[in-house]
Amino acid sequence: MAVDGLLRRERRQPCFGRALLAAGVALVFLLAGCGNSYYRGPVSAHFDGQKFNNPWAPMPERFWDFLKWRATAEQGYWPASVKVSTSVPPRRVEGDALRVTYVGHACVLLQTQGVNILTDPIWSARASPFGFAGPRRVAAPGVRFEDLPPIDVVLVSHNHYDHMDLPTLDRLHQAFKPLVLAPLGNDKIMKEAVPDLRVQALDWGQGVAFGPNLRFTLEPMQHWSARGLFDRRDALWGAFVVEAPGGPVYFLGDAGYAQALSAEVLAKYGKPRFSLLPVGAYQPRWFMQYAHMTPAEAVQTYRDLGRTYAMGTQYEVFAMADEAYAAPRQALTAAMVEKGVTAERFRLPEVGGWFVVPPLEAAQGLQAAKPAN
Repeated sequence: MAVDGLLRRERRQPCFGRALLAAGVALVFLLAGCGNSYYRGPVSAHFDGQKFNNPWAPMPERFWDFLKWRATAEQGYWPASVKVSTSVPPRRVEGDALRVTYVGHACVLLQTQGVNILTDPIWSARASPFGFAGPRRVAAPGVRFEDLPPIDVVLVSHNHYDHMDLPTLDRLHQAFKPLVLAPLGNDKIMKEAVPDLRVQALDWGQGVAFGPNLRFTLEPMQHWSARGLFDRRDALWGAFVVEAPGGPVYFLGDAGYAQALSAEVLAKYGKPRFSLLPVGAYQPRWFMQYAHMTPAEAVQTYRDLGRTYAMGTQYEVFAMADEAYAAPRQALTAAMVEKGVTAERFRLPEVGGWFVVPPLEAAQGLQAAKPAN
């Protein structure tokens, strides 16, 4: 069924029926137990022994707001499908060169130092626990699975279905046996689905060296986690920093705006060579603002991080919130014009598009040669 047709049918349901369904969902949420489904470990600043949280801005418990949103949601227009020009990436990219390919949503292929890295991979038709319902992709993956180069490392930022797609992880494991890095607790979910998966769980601040030139570190991210109705915040979420000779790469999977976290990244790693920043799934603001930044906030995050190079993610693939298909691109363009950010510096490629990011020293030199914004 076409995505926009499905949504129109959903909006035609009687308000009473939708409200009753939402009330049932809320009741199950409210009756959820206080145990932890995935992780046992010591208490920390962001883990109270049962649940994870963001200590700088605790997540509001907004069940009735969720009900209100689901009962009154009016999503903007999304096409049933769009044409995609797929890419065929090279097998390897050696040295300090960084090649970036937008596969779709939060899935990006990063190639540098002879290593191939995928972020939040999803090749499934739906971002959902069900094959018959839930957000359906309107754009095919920008790289066909059979055209992927050998995948060495997979970064999973959190366990929402549009970011942790277990069928895709299984396919990647069968094809390439990559190392999968994920926040605490998510390893249990993955291993239950793919027992032989090479997965390593990390806490915030923990890192893993890969080969002679790369290091992957998990850092805080303002978001939350859940796979079902009983496991909210049972698994951790996080951003990744990839340290490489050409400069660090920052992957912010899905997040509300948090200037303090950008300041921490700058203090610890210096300016990122390149940042992946979410620009979609941000409406309505009264409900989404804690966990999803707007395109304007993504531009501000780019500025907070030192104004080198960035790319938007999570647009023009899955209808996850109320904004229209075209809204993120339009809003990002307006914010970039307002802040004096060029399209060369903050990219928003078509699905399947790719580009090369210069090493950090070259990026800083180019920036210094231009007037300050």
